[in-house]
Amino acid sequence: MSITAHRPSHRPLQSLHFPVQYVEITESLLRARGGDVASVRRLCGLPPLGDSAAPQPDRIDGLQLQRAMEITRDHCLPGQPISLQVLAHFPLTAHGMLGMLTIACGTLDEALDAALQYHALVMPVFDMRRELQPDGGATVVIEQRADFAPFNEGLAELVVGTFRNIAPYTTATRLLTEVSFPHAPPQAGQLADYERFFQAPVRFNAPYLGFSLSAEALRSPLSTGNRATRDSLEALLRRQTPEGAPRATPVTQRVKQVVGDGMRKGAMPPAMRVADRLAMSQRTLSRHLQDEGTTLSRIVEQVRIEHAERLLLGSRRPVQEVARQVGFADASSFSRAFRRATGLTPMALREQRANASATVTAERDHC
Repeated sequence: MSITAHRPSHRPLQSLHFPVQYVEITESLLRARGGDVASVRRLCGLPPLGDSAAPQPDRIDGLQLQRAMEITRDHCLPGQPISLQVLAHFPLTAHGMLGMLTIACGTLDEALDAALQYHALVMPVFDMRRELQPDGGATVVIEQRADFAPFNEGLAELVVGTFRNIAPYTTATRLLTEVSFPHAPPQAGQLADYERFFQAPVRFNAPYLGFSLSAEALRSPLSTGNRATRDSLEALLRRQTPEGAPRATPVTQRVKQVVGDGMRKGAMPPAMRVADRLAMSQRTLSRHLQDEGTTLSRIVEQVRIEHAERLLLGSRRPVQEVARQVGFADASSFSRAFRRATGLTPMALREQRANASATVTAERDHC
């Protein structure tokens, strides 16, 4: 989640829908801990397995998932990161058809595209987009859109960790090049656990939530890739979207990528160029974005503010320089737009981050 530019929307948890397979993760962990596995579905408000009079639903809501996470937390071992314990019981198939689709793709690049296009069907708490790196690699930026307290930080770690769990299906020698979490670091001594799991440097108190992959990793084939299976699963995902599940917004995500790529190269692409990159007319692009609840100008403004936030938190560049880099004529107009979008001025954002870092350091020193 981008640290301040995008606050949770406090969307009611009952309106969010997730695969019922997520409950099986809790059951798997309890089984390993010798817990009462049979109680999990009852405590989550689900009928017991094998009850023909009350068949299992294929979706759970946010409150049911929150309850499953409470049960999971209560059965995790002390002194070890909870998210890493959960990820040991989190196969890609727990994402249902989407999980199977990702491992049926031919390359990791294709799998990433599929995950970004359909992720909202299984994890509506987050928005995700890809940003192209100059060397051909990619950074996936993840933004939180719903408040899942007290599990916001845990979910952030899980959503990145599930991408890491595709590693056994790839031929890449190194999957991730960096992992970034915007929340405070773990307990002393736990950073090594995270880096051992992700097999990459892990940053806490980072300016955004996400991860980066190299061009080599993206090109790596998947050992389970099968074109016919992939096409069949993708067709099912398009046709059988569960009632009430959030819509995937593939055109919006692709536009964000094109706009972000142009911004990092120093030239904001005009509407015609964006449409050309997506192989459609401007009118068709506008219609698709309208169907997905947004506009090109809204996306451009969002990408500018998000890029500015990362520059402010990830460097010591003057506000005037950041303003110019993201396309504002002067610092004053930039500050007004930034405050309108985030509720903070650029300098207040930096001060908030500095104060948070100082607090964490003081607490560690005290311990």
